[in-house]
Amino acid sequence: MKFSLITLLYFAFSAASEVKVDAHKDADLVKIDAQFSVAVSKEQAWQVMVDFEHMPQFLPQLQSSHILSQNGDHLRVAQVISVPLSLFNYDYESMRDIDLKPYSEIRATSVGGRDAYMSIAQLKVSAAQTVISYHAEWQPESNVLASFALDTMRSQIRQQFMAMQQEMFKRQQHAAASSSQTH
Repeated sequence: MKFSLITLLYFAFSAASEVKVDAHKDADLVKIDAQFSVAVSKEQAWQVMVDFEHMPQFLPQLQSSHILSQNGDHLRVAQVISVPLSLFNYDYESMRDIDLKPYSEIRATSVGGRDAYMSIAQLKVSAAQTVISYHAEWQPESNVLASFALDTMRSQIRQQFMAMQQEMFKRQQHAAASSSQTH
C-alpha cells in the first residue's frame, strides 16, 4: 500500500508542467499571462482554484481569505497577502468580485481600492490533463510601482500556481487512497 502511494505521487508530480508566466507593461497596464497543465480532472483542479476559504493553508504568503457574500455563481472575496520585498514584507488587502462558470472559467474584478485589477482563469482538457490559462490586467496607482513590481508579480503568480498544482495532486492522491480503502 505504501509503495503504491509513493509510486502514484511520483507519477503525479512528474506529470506536472512548468508554470509559464509572462508579465509586461503595456501603456498604463501591467499584463500578466500564465499557463500550466496538471494531470487531474477539470473538476479536481476547479475545486482547488475556488476553495477560497482554505487557500491560506496551501498558498504561500496568503494570510487570509474569506468569502464575504455569495449569490449563486457570484462571490465577493476578501484576501490579505504578504509579499516579500527585499528587506520587508508588504501586506496587500484585496476585495474581488468573482464570477464562476463551473469547471471552465473564473473571472475576478477588484472592488474599491486605488488599483484596478481583473483576471480570467480558464480550464480546458488536453491529452488527459487539465490546462489552466490565466490572464490578468493590473492598473497600478503609479508607473513607478508598475515597473518595480513586474519581477515580483511573475514570481508571486508562479509560486501560487505551483502551490495550486501541489494541492491538486495532494487532493487527487487523497481521493485515490480513500477510494482504494473502500474497495
